Amino acid sequence: MDVRPAHLELELPDVLPVLPLLSTVIYPQGVATVQVGFEENIALLKGNPEPDALITLAFCDAQTSGEIRKESLSRVAVVSRILDRLKLPGGSYQVTFQGLRRVEILEFVQEKPFYRAKVGPLVEHVSDPFKVNVLVQKAINLFERLVGYSPSYPKELIHILKMNVDAPGRFADLLCSSLNFEYAEKQRVLQAVGIEPRLQRVIELLRSELDRVKVAQEVEKRAKGDIEESRREYFLRQQMKTIQRELGEEELNQKEADEYATRLEALGLSDEVSREAQREIERLRHIQPSSSEYQVIKTYLDRFFALPWGVETTESIDLVNVRGALDEGHFGLDGVKERILEFLAVRKLNPSHKGPILCFSGPPGVGKTSLGRSIAEAIGRRFFRISVGGVRDEAEIRGHRRTYVGALPGKILNGLTRAGCMNPLLMLDEIDKIGSDHRGDPAAALLEVLDPEQNSTFTDHYFNVPFDLSKVLFVVTANYLHDIPRPLLDRLEVISIEGYTENEKLEICKRHLVPKVTVEHGLKTDPPTFLDATHVEIIRHHTREAGVRNLQRCLEKICRKIAREQVEAGEAAVHEQIVQPADAERYLGGQKFLHDEAVDRDEIGVANGLAWTATGGEILVIEALRMKGKGKLIVTGKLGEVMKESVQAASSFVRSRAGTLGVDAAALDEVDVHIHFPAGGVPKDGPSAGVTVTLALASLLSGLPIRRDFAMTGEVTLRGKVLPVGGIKDKLLAAYRAGIAHVALPKGNEKDLTDVPAEVRAATTFHLLEHVDELFELALIGFHRLEGVAPGAGVDADATLAPSPEPPTDSV
Repeated sequence: MDVRPAHLELELPDVLPVLPLLSTVIYPQGVATVQVGFEENIALLKGNPEPDALITLAFCDAQTSGEIRKESLSRVAVVSRILDRLKLPGGSYQVTFQGLRRVEILEFVQEKPFYRAKVGPLVEHVSDPFKVNVLVQKAINLFERLVGYSPSYPKELIHILKMNVDAPGRFADLLCSSLNFEYAEKQRVLQAVGIEPRLQRVIELLRSELDRVKVAQEVEKRAKGDIEESRREYFLRQQMKTIQRELGEEELNQKEADEYATRLEALGLSDEVSREAQREIERLRHIQPSSSEYQVIKTYLDRFFALPWGVETTESIDLVNVRGALDEGHFGLDGVKERILEFLAVRKLNPSHKGPILCFSGPPGVGKTSLGRSIAEAIGRRFFRISVGGVRDEAEIRGHRRTYVGALPGKILNGLTRAGCMNPLLMLDEIDKIGSDHRGDPAAALLEVLDPEQNSTFTDHYFNVPFDLSKVLFVVTANYLHDIPRPLLDRLEVISIEGYTENEKLEICKRHLVPKVTVEHGLKTDPPTFLDATHVEIIRHHTREAGVRNLQRCLEKICRKIAREQVEAGEAAVHEQIVQPADAERYLGGQKFLHDEAVDRDEIGVANGLAWTATGGEILVIEALRMKGKGKLIVTGKLGEVMKESVQAASSFVRSRAGTLGVDAAALDEVDVHIHFPAGGVPKDGPSAGVTVTLALASLLSGLPIRRDFAMTGEVTLRGKVLPVGGIKDKLLAAYRAGIAHVALPKGNEKDLTDVPAEVRAATTFHLLEHVDELFELALIGFHRLEGVAPGAGVDADATLAPSPEPPTDSV
C-alpha cells in the first residue's frame, strides 16, 4: 500500500464520484479502512477501477437510516485517494482511503448507478493568528491531562501533535481522528472550515472526554470497594425476602409466574408441551425482573399463550351458499368453481379427510386471492393471507431459535396467532416466488407444513414444541408453476385460473368493478353511466392483461377525473353523465395498445400465427421474403434458441417438399430466405410457431397466397408431423378477437377445445392436423396435391417439375 504525501496541492477534476459514509469520518491527510457493501457503492468501485482513483467521501447525517438520499449528505466532503481495495466473501469490499483535502459539493450531476457531483475547493482561513496559537496550546494541555488519566492514549501522540502546531488545521484534524469521539461530533469538526471554530469544537470535545475519564476512574475505585459490599447486600436481600413473605407481599416475578402456571393448567395441553412451558415458568420465577433474561422469557411465554391452543371456529359447509358466494364475488371461472365445490363436498361428508392442498395458478389480477377469501367466508372459517414471495430465510417459516437476539416465531404460527383459531383458511400467496440462499431453503420447510401426514406435529424453532396444523385449510397461489420446486408442487393440486375473455371482462366491469369504483370515489349518489362500447374501448386499447387489475385502475382514473369535474362545477355539474367511447381518450390519454390485427388480405409468404404470453394470447404475424443469394436462411425478431431450431426444422421440411410444392429444388440454392417475426423488441421462444413458419415458407417458394382468414399453431417435426402445444384457450381467444374464422390446431389438442368458451367455438371452424401437408390444402389458395400422393408421403425433391410461377410484384 503506497501512502503518498497528501499535503501536495492537487488539481482536482470538476466532477468526481461520491461515496456516502454512514459511521466513519476520514479527515484530510488521514488514512482509514472502511467496508463497502451497498449496491450503489460497489457499482462506484467497479466504475473506478484505477489504483489511485480519486473519490469524494460524503458523510451522512447521524440520523440517517435505510436508503441514503442526497439530501442527507453533508456539503463539506473530503477528496480521497484509494490506496488499496480487497474483495470480501459475499461481494463486499474492504477499501483503504487516504484523505487529501476538504471540498464543497456544489451540485449532484448523477444519482444512478452511483452519485457523481461537481466539487469545489475549500480554503482554510485564519482571522486571528494569536488566538489560534492560544487555542492550540490549550488543546495540547487538555490532551496531556487526558493522557495522564487514561493509559489508553499513547504518550507518543503528544510529541506528534507538537510537531504540527505550525499547521493548526492539520493539528485539529489529527487530534480529533486520534480520539474516540462520536460520529456526529467528528462530523461537526469536519464541517468547520475555519481554523478557530474547528479548534474550539475540538477543545469542547477534549473537555467532555476528560470529564468522562475522571468519572470512569471514580466508578472503578468504587467498584473495588463494592465487591465486599455486594456480599452484605446479598444477605440483606435474603432478609428482605423473608420479611416480604411474612408480610404477604410477593414479588412481581412470583405473581407473574403463578399467573402463567394457572393459564397453563387451564389449557390442558399434552405433557410434552406442558413440560417446556413449565420449565420456562420456573426460570421466570427465579430471575430478577431487572434482568434482561427476564424480559426474554416473559416475551416467550406471552407469545406461547397467545397461540390459539384448542380454539376452533365452527365450519358450516352449505354448497348452495358457497356457490352463491363464489358467483357473487367472481364472474365466470365455472371450472374452478366446480372443483372448489367438489373439494368442499368431500370435506362435508368426511371432515377428517386429509385432502390435497389447493393451488390456484394463473396470471396476476384474475382473482386468486379473492377466491380464497370467498371460500373462507362461505364456510365460516377465518381467513388470513401470508405473503411468502421473496422469502429466502428458512427461519421465516420455522421461526428463529431463541439463542439469537431478536428471535421471532415463523410466519405460519404467527399467522395462526393473528387468525385467533387453529382451523382458519391460511392462504400462502405467491409461493412460486420463494427463494433460497445460505440461510436455508424456505420451500423445503414448507414441505412439512403442507403435508397432511406430517403437519400435525409441526415444530417452530422459537417455541420448540409441536403444534397441530392438520386442521388448517391451506390454499396457495402462484403465477408460474415451473418456478415451484418439484417436491413442493407434488403436494399441491393445481387449479388453473386462466385469463378472462373480452365478454367476461365486460360483465365483470358492469357487475363488480363499476359499482365498486363509483362508491369508493364518492359517486354513489350520482354515478356516471358507462356504455358497453366504452368498456370494450378500455379493454381493447388501454389494457393488455389476463386479469382485470389494470382495467380497474383505468376505471378508477376515469372516476377520479369525473369526481373532480363535479366538484369544480358545483351546482352546474352534469347529472346522469354518460361516458362515451370517445371520452376514454380524454380521460385516459391516447390508446396504449392496438387491438389484435391479423393479415388483411391474401398474401404470399405472410401467415397468421398464434402466440401465448403472460397476459393472454396474441396474433403473431410471420413474414417471409426471398431474394437472390446462396441458399441462406435468415431469421430475425429476437428469437430464443427453441424457436430458431423450430424455424430451421420447418425450412428443412419445406425444402424436402419442393416437388410437392412445384418448386425446382436446384433453384433453392440460388435464393436466400429471410423470415421475420414482427415486434422485434419483444423476446419470443417456443416451438408452437412451427406450422406457421412452414406455411409461410411453402407459400413463398410456391408463389401461392395464404388465406387471410386462417390462423394456426403447432410444433412441426422434420417429417412434417404436427405435435400438440400449450396455451390453446388463450390463443383461440386471440384469434376470436381478431375475427379469424378458421384455426388449424394439432390433433393432439382436440381435448383442449372443451375449455374454450361457447361463443368462441360457435364463431370458429377448427381444423385438426396430424401432418402439415393437410394445412397446405386448407390454407394455400390454388394448391393441389399430386395424384396418388397421400398427406405426409411427399414427392422426391429432385424430381423435375414445372418451375413455380413468379410471385406478384406486391408480395412480401
